[in-house]
Amino acid sequence: MNRRGRMFGEFALIVVGVLVALMVETALEERHDGELRDEYYARLGADIATDKQAAEYRITFFSAVEQFSERTLSWLATDTPVDQQVLLESFYAAELFPFVPTMSTYEDLLSTGNIRLIDDIDIRTHLAAYYNRADASRDGWNPSEDYRERIRGIIPPPIQNQIRRNCPTTDKFDQVPTGFPPCELRNIDYDVLTALYQPLRGDAAFREMLTYRSSELAVMNYLLAQQVAFASEVLMRIKTR
Repeated sequence: MNRRGRMFGEFALIVVGVLVALMVETALEERHDGELRDEYYARLGADIATDKQAAEYRITFFSAVEQFSERTLSWLATDTPVDQQVLLESFYAAELFPFVPTMSTYEDLLSTGNIRLIDDIDIRTHLAAYYNRADASRDGWNPSEDYRERIRGIIPPPIQNQIRRNCPTTDKFDQVPTGFPPCELRNIDYDVLTALYQPLRGDAAFREMLTYRSSELAVMNYLLAQQVAFASEVLMRIKTR
């Protein structure tokens, strides 16, 4: 009887030991998951906040570019010669400022299976919608380059280099727009430029090309504004989770 009692006691100790070990392991896993979950939320919030600011920068940037394209279209309908303003506006109307959303954290969540850690279904749904929208809008954020190739093919390279050097449209890291500040160009023969631009006035295809670009810019700003609004909503949900 005593032997059986000892065996039962030893067995009970083993069971209790295993259960305690499992409880400790589960607690450690839950703690690790909680820390990892907080890290992912922080990274997602930082990524989306970066995207939001980048999109806002581009709305400001492309609103100005759209205005430059409209002014260049208006100039084409006149007999006014090329001056510094016309040169800069036609050059700026071709500017690009690509927007690439930051998707590394979300892709990490999906590839590792750690998306399970985003246990708030509402947030997970909004994250999927946000990044799906970003992927679907990617082409709309990057306008065609037909007008750019045509106008930059007319302006002599030394003048283009002077504009880029003296009148940069973004900072040296190509992240923050400068706001198209006043610019002073030197030693440019505007009579020669007027002769180079003159054929554009009678070129219906060129006018259509620039009109289409202006329309693209308006659509781009609309898509960017949508992304900003969606980013704000996702950030709010992450902040108040």
